Amino acid sequence: MFEIYIWIISFVSLYISIFWIIISSRLEKNQSNELKEFPFVTVAVPAWNEEKTIINTVKSLIQLDYPKDKIEIIVVDDGSKDDTSKILKNFLKKEKISYVKVIKQNNTGKAGALNTALKIAKGDYFGVFDADSLASEKSLKLMLPYFSNEKIGAVISPIKVLNPRNTIEKIQRLEYIFSSFIRKLMSNVNTLHITHGVLSLFRTGVIRKLGGFDSKFNRNLTEDFEIALRLRKNDYQILLCEENVNYTKVPNNLKSLWFQRVRWFRGFMVNTLRYKGMVMRKRYGLLGRFQLPLELLTVCVVFISAGFMGYQVIIRLYNFFIKLSILKIHFFDLFKIPTIKQVVLEINFKLFFSFFVVLIAGIYLYIIAHRYVDEKWRFHLVSFIYLFLYPIIRSLQWVHAFILEVLGAKERWR
Repeated sequence: MFEIYIWIISFVSLYISIFWIIISSRLEKNQSNELKEFPFVTVAVPAWNEEKTIINTVKSLIQLDYPKDKIEIIVVDDGSKDDTSKILKNFLKKEKISYVKVIKQNNTGKAGALNTALKIAKGDYFGVFDADSLASEKSLKLMLPYFSNEKIGAVISPIKVLNPRNTIEKIQRLEYIFSSFIRKLMSNVNTLHITHGVLSLFRTGVIRKLGGFDSKFNRNLTEDFEIALRLRKNDYQILLCEENVNYTKVPNNLKSLWFQRVRWFRGFMVNTLRYKGMVMRKRYGLLGRFQLPLELLTVCVVFISAGFMGYQVIIRLYNFFIKLSILKIHFFDLFKIPTIKQVVLEINFKLFFSFFVVLIAGIYLYIIAHRYVDEKWRFHLVSFIYLFLYPIIRSLQWVHAFILEVLGAKERWR
C-alpha cells in the first residue's frame, strides 16, 4: 500500500514539475513601460508593536522615486503596547514631513487597520506595506504601468529576505527565492492569487467596491490571501512586476517562524474553504482547474504522508520494545552502525528510483529559480536543510495548524 502511494505521489509530482519546467523555459523578463502620468497613490502601513522597525520602513517609503505631491503614507498603529506612534511622530516632526499620517486606534487586527486607511485614502491606487519591510526606490514607477487595463486589480513584486544572518533566516531566503519564481510562473499562466504585504498595489475603487479587507469572517488570519481570492472570484487579474524587488525582515528563530507559518496555514485553510466554489470551475481557467486543485492536493498529501510517517514511527517503536522485552537483546546492540552492504541491501530501489527522479526535477527548478532572481546558487548545509529537512518541519506545521483550526483556537494578526 505504501509503495503504491509513493509511486502515485511521485508520478503526480513529476508531472507537475515538468509542467512548471516547460513554463519556465518560455519565460522572458518583462520590461515595464515608462510611466508617463503619475496617479495619486496611497500607501498604508498597518503596525502593531513595531517601534524597532517602523522608522526604517517609513524612511524607505519617503525615499520612493515618485512626486511627493502624488503620494500619501498612512501609518495605522493598531493598538500597539510599545512606543511605535510616539517614535514615528517625533521622527516626522523632526524631519518636517507632512505627507505621512499617523493614526492610533484600538486593536482591530491587520485587516481592520487597513480598512481604517482605506476609508480616508485619496489615492487612485492603494498600496499595502508591512511595517518590518523596505521598499525599493523605483517600486511605484515600475509597478504602476502593469495596470494596463481595468481588469487588473492588483500588482505585486518579488520579495527577498533582508540581511539573512543565521540558519533560520537563510532557509527562509531560499524559500522566498523559490516562492518569487513560482509566483512569476503563476503570473504567466494567469493563476496568481496572492497579494502579500511587502507592497501590493490595488485599484482603490475596486477594493472599495468589493467591501474592503475582511476583518470578520471566521477569525481571518490572512487578509492578504482572502482579498486576492476575492479579486480572482470577481474576475480581476493579479500580476507580478518582476523588475521590482522589495525586502522584508523574517523570523530569526524557530519558534517565531513556526507560529508565523501556522498562522499562514490556518488562513489558507479558512479562505480556501470559503472560496471552494472556485475549484474546478471553467470560468476561472487554469486557476480553477489546475492551481487551486493542485494546492488542495498538496495539503492532502501532506496530511496523508504525516499519517504514514506517524504509523512508521509507531511500528518501529513497537518493534524496538519487542526486541528489548521478548528477544532479550542488549539495549546498545540495537544502535550498532550498519555496514555499507547492509544499508544497500535495505534500500527499496523501486521507491528510490521514483524519489530520485522527482528530486532531480525539483533541484532543477530550484537552480533555475536562483538564476531568474539573479541570486548565486551553491549547495551548502542550508540548501540541504531546505531541500530535505525543512519539508518535514512544514508538514508538522500544517498538522499543528489543522489541530488549532479544528479546536477554534484564537490567534492574533501578528
